[in-house]
Amino acid sequence: MGPPDAILGVTEAFHRDTNPKKMNLGVGAYRDDQGKPFVLPCVREAENRLLAENLNKEYAGIAGLPDFTKLAARLALGENSEVIKSGRITTMQSISGTGALRIGSEFIQ
Repeated sequence: MGPPDAILGVTEAFHRDTNPKKMNLGVGAYRDDQGKPFVLPCVREAENRLLAENLNKEYAGIAGLPDFTKLAARLALGENSEVIKSGRITTMQSISGTGALRIGSEFIQ
């Protein structure tokens, strides 16, 4: 049997905690006191903005959305990064958090 799952440990710690203001962040989504999903108001606003744009639902290119990857690199490396300024960087948008980790680990190998 393998080691205990760290993510499930977060939920177990949540159940043991007696703080009335606690919030279970181990389930992958915010939930209200009744266990129902809670969507943050800023997320609702973002959804409404996207709906208002009436997007055509086309697939992104294979490398992702260029504006997104460019801004993500600036966020990760800093506005004044020499790597970015000199053009020595390539970015790639990937699937989800765990999907990104898998792709990254395959790339490193």
